[in-house]
Order: sequence, then structure tokens, then C-alpha cells
Amino acid sequence: MSKIKWLLLIVVGLLGSTAFVNASPATIGVGDNISVWVKGEPELSVERQVGNDGSVLLPLIGSVGVNGLKTVDAARLISGMLEDGFLRDPLVQVTIKSKAAAAHKAPTKVSARPITKPAPASEPMPSRQQLVEIVDETSRIGIGGVAMMLGNRVYQSNRLGQIIIDEADGETVLMADGYQTLTGNLGQLLRTGRRIYLKRVQTAESITFTVIDAATQRPISNVEVSLEGMKIKANRQGIFKISQISKEFGEITLTRRGYQTLRRVVDYKGSDTRTIEMVKQER
Repeated sequence: MSKIKWLLLIVVGLLGSTAFVNASPATIGVGDNISVWVKGEPELSVERQVGNDGSVLLPLIGSVGVNGLKTVDAARLISGMLEDGFLRDPLVQVTIKSKAAAAHKAPTKVSARPITKPAPASEPMPSRQQLVEIVDETSRIGIGGVAMMLGNRVYQSNRLGQIIIDEADGETVLMADGYQTLTGNLGQLLRTGRRIYLKRVQTAESITFTVIDAATQRPISNVEVSLEGMKIKANRQGIFKISQISKEFGEITLTRRGYQTLRRVVDYKGSDTRTIEMVKQER
């Protein structure tokens, strides 16, 4: 085989690897400013300063210990964490933008294992960003895949239950399979620190609904209920029942002459009895 073909094979092999390899990889230290570049993912490509604990805070994967690692090893570590449930074959490059003064460097080397606890206050982040952890109330383990609606954005927690949010406060809704939906002001939900606890609940086997007049609080009879392509009617006491529930949420539509049509998303977790109010149409 000619030298040119050998060189082409070597280049292809390098480009096909998970992480870029620097010709002379430098060692990362505490206080260094580093750049993390992820191919095709501008939101994941950031610049960070290594904190006093030897870690940096990165989107999706949270805190990562990089102190004492060569840039190529840090790239492989970050690539592996991104590949674990987030990206397929991510291509990552880590470079040192500027070195810290020798006096500020830590004398010891920290582990390259990812740090699952929140980054310290010294970790540099944009002024409005903060790290939030969504945790199981009983096991105290982070919950992955939690949807957080805050402001005009929807966030999702990583496999460690971590979310990096831009808003400092505001009304928040948290939803996750198998857990109670949680709503409230972000500041109140974070009263225990950076953690928000969710309670695990079971889906009800059946739910009994009572439809009442919003003004008089009296039952409304013969309300037509549309659910999953089926139609049923509430009885004279305004009661109807949903059974054989196989999922956590569903949409129902209530109609009755003289009342405004009501469409509602029902959370099937929690209480097995519910009350729904309907409002009369204005004449």
C-alpha cells in the first residue's frame, strides 16, 4: 500500500474517534479557563473556569472533575458522559484558553469522575443561570427526564436529575412519569437549597368525578363527557367514572346546554375522587 493511502487511513481513523487529540495535550489545572467544543451542538459548546474543587459545570451533564487531566482525556470523559443517554457518538474537543496563576492552583489532583453534587458558588456561570436538582423525596436520588416549565421555556433534567436554568424566579410546573405534578413559585420550591423534591405516586385504578355549577356549587345532571374518542354521560347527581386507566394523563371535554364547553387535561395520579366546575353561558 502506498504512503498516501496509509496517511489517508490514519486521518480517517483520527476523525472517526470520539474525541479530538491535541498534538501536545496540556494538563488542566484549578483556575484555568478552558473551552469545550461539541461538534454540531452550539448550546453545549461553552467556556468555563475550573473551580476550586477541580470541576466545571457543563450543560446537560452537570459538574465534571477535570483538574489534573490532559485536554484529550477531559474530552474523552465529557464525550462519554454526553453519549450516556444524550448524544450519539459526540465529537468533543477541549482546549485551554488561559492558564491560572501558579499561586491559585490546588496542590492535589482531583478524581476525573463526574461530581454529582451542585457546583460551588465560585463556579463561574452567566449571572442569571443556576443549577437545580430534581430529587426523589424518599430515595434522595436524582430523577432524570423531568420536564420543568418555567417562564416561556421548557427544561428537562439529565440522568442525574440536574437542570441548568436561565430564570432566577417565577411560576414553575414540574412533571415526571410516576411522580406527583408539582407547581409553585421557584423561590419557594427551592427553600431547602438547590434541590426540589418530588413524591412518587401510583396511577389510580379508577377516578370518580362530580360536575358542579361554579356559582351555585350544585351538581349538574346529564353532562356529556368526551374521552379518548368515547362519549359517556354524568348521571343526575353529576357523577361519572373513568376506569381501566392505563396512562398518567388524559384529556376530557365536558358539554352541557347552557354551560360553556370545558376542556381539561386530567392527571390520573393521586386522588380517586375529583370535582369539576362548569360555568354558565352569559345570555
